Amino acid sequence: MKIIGVSHPIPTKFAKRIYNDEKTVFVSKSYLGKVFPGDKFIIYESHGAKAYTAWADIKSIGKEKTSLITQKYGNKLMVTKEEFLEYAKGKSEMNVIEFENFEKFKKPVKPKRFVTVAGKYIYEDEFEMIKKNKG
Repeated sequence: MKIIGVSHPIPTKFAKRIYNDEKTVFVSKSYLGKVFPGDKFIIYESHGAKAYTAWADIKSIGKEKTSLITQKYGNKLMVTKEEFLEYAKGKSEMNVIEFENFEKFKKPVKPKRFVTVAGKYIYEDEFEMIKKNKG
């Protein structure tokens, strides 16, 4: 089955920055490397909704040196510089997903299976289910 995208759990307070403040860069410790620019980045709100609440097209994805991330992405990061430095402690590289064409769903979509901290791939069947139920 074909991978269409990737989902990572995002606490509601950070997800709101994407929705309201037009943040377009997500950073994580885990790297799911089987997705490419043009695939979907699907936001799973890990608090509150506990559901998929939005998606966007992946503009770029890959590991980057932690020391360069805040310089390169600055205000586009969904976390503040202080939050990033705390989160990235001890990591020389982090996974960075830059996205565009963001769309918030009218209705949250509950996943079939729990989305772990490491994130998960979204395959065709789940993608179609999300597409059908997002309102």
